[in-house]
Amino acid sequence: MTHPASGKAPEDALPHTDVRTTQRLAQRYRPVLLRYFSRHLTSREDAEDLTQDALTRLSQQPAQRLAGLVNAEAFLLRIASNLLRDRFRRDRSHHVAYHVPIEGAILGWRGEEPSSERVYEDRARLQAFLQALDELSPRCRSVFLLQRYDGLTYSAIAKRLGISTSAVEKHMMRALMHLDATLGEA
Repeated sequence: MTHPASGKAPEDALPHTDVRTTQRLAQRYRPVLLRYFSRHLTSREDAEDLTQDALTRLSQQPAQRLAGLVNAEAFLLRIASNLLRDRFRRDRSHHVAYHVPIEGAILGWRGEEPSSERVYEDRARLQAFLQALDELSPRCRSVFLLQRYDGLTYSAIAKRLGISTSAVEKHMMRALMHLDATLGEA
């Protein structure tokens, strides 16, 4: 297939490097890449990941491009520096410096087995919620449950109950205000 403007085959149509060439380059340059990334990153795992990414990008290059390389190491280090620059940009935009490792964050968490106090508190909260729900009119309770429990939209609730969307909004508002007043949260 040729490119219509130039009459040349697109670069994507060129054969990619063969497996033996890729393996040879990986064996030769993997330690170089790993040292490069290890100097710039604090995590050995991140250095391994970026090394693998650089070798993957190298293997995706067209065979003709690699055959014409004068300095494969410089080409590979250019790929590596681009990957590292992308990583630093991503880390900065995702505020990675402010992330807390999950191991440190969960130290203060309660275990999976809830304490008897927690079970009692949760049971009391559930009973209070059910009591507040029972205090609502049947239509108001239906609107609330259809929206919050079944996840229906206001228009879907209106169609199901045969009322206007405005009436659904008013019932929902009434339910939320009652639950907020009764429970202190909605």
